Amino acid sequence: MGIESSCDETAVSIVERGEKNGVINEQIKSQIPLHSKYGGIVPEIASRNHYEVIDHLTFKVLEKSNLNINDIDLLSLTQGPGLIGSLLVGLCFAKGLSFSRKIPIVPVDHINAHIESVFIDNQDIQYPLIALVVSGGHTSIFYQASKFETEVLSKTRDDAVGEVLDKIAKFYNFGYPGGPIFDGIYKQGNKERFSFTFPRMSDGSNDFSFSGYKTAVLKYSREFRIRVNTQIFYDLMSSFLHSVIDYLLKKTSSAVKDFDIKSVVVAGGVSRNSLLREKFTKEFKNSNITLYLPSSQYCTDNASMIAWLGYEKYMKFPDLDLFDFSLNSYSRALFKHKKKVK
Repeated sequence: MGIESSCDETAVSIVERGEKNGVINEQIKSQIPLHSKYGGIVPEIASRNHYEVIDHLTFKVLEKSNLNINDIDLLSLTQGPGLIGSLLVGLCFAKGLSFSRKIPIVPVDHINAHIESVFIDNQDIQYPLIALVVSGGHTSIFYQASKFETEVLSKTRDDAVGEVLDKIAKFYNFGYPGGPIFDGIYKQGNKERFSFTFPRMSDGSNDFSFSGYKTAVLKYSREFRIRVNTQIFYDLMSSFLHSVIDYLLKKTSSAVKDFDIKSVVVAGGVSRNSLLREKFTKEFKNSNITLYLPSSQYCTDNASMIAWLGYEKYMKFPDLDLFDFSLNSYSRALFKHKKKVK
């Protein structure tokens, strides 16, 4: 069973792993209606809503799966990153369930779980790989030599991609979240009308920066007095989105050239964007490197990816102190595993 409560979705999922591999059932409670009027996530509202629904979702997912809690062999939960109040709700619930029912519990990293989400429907992905994680809170590129050997190659210095989309949507009073809105309007505009420059780090690093995109969109909007649902508005949105996706593609392709890899994974909420999927698919279509994208239901935050990675971590590190979520605990388990291999 996986439990996800890092941000504004409460999710509980039951997956089967071993001889058979698949998602049996997942229940997700979205908080978009609660936060949309504020143009973004309100942490206090998010944590309170997690508290109100997490037990109900657990009962429901068991009922839909024709199971009871005694049929669950392993619990997995998101340990971070995320909103601290939201994470604590999932942590306390999962630990209580684990302790009372004597079920082993495994904490997993939310960003690594997004990478793992692609494996749910593509279990033959080969390592080493490059992974791009793009969401409302994260924009990073990783190199993975194996599932639990991960190196950060690039990360955002300011806003994440999804965060910029949300802020621009808020500026135009579109509500929250911004991603689905832009996915529906960019085709109506001329992507060549407005010019955007790819950001460059003054220190020469490979990190991302997206705050300049937000500033440029607002500058164009005020300079040309752009109103919603006009042709110039559609042109601006199209130019902006094409440039952002091209920026992501350029940085990912650059990382691919630096490593001898077999696969590229793109995951996270923004990986659901149709323009992103189109451009990345075209880029790697005739390459000897295989591109993998998650199914649409596993792009945004979900508990299936938490359960999936929890199983892999439990099988890899059986000596892990399951109630010690610190980095030292993981490091000790990794050290013991490497000694056994040697």
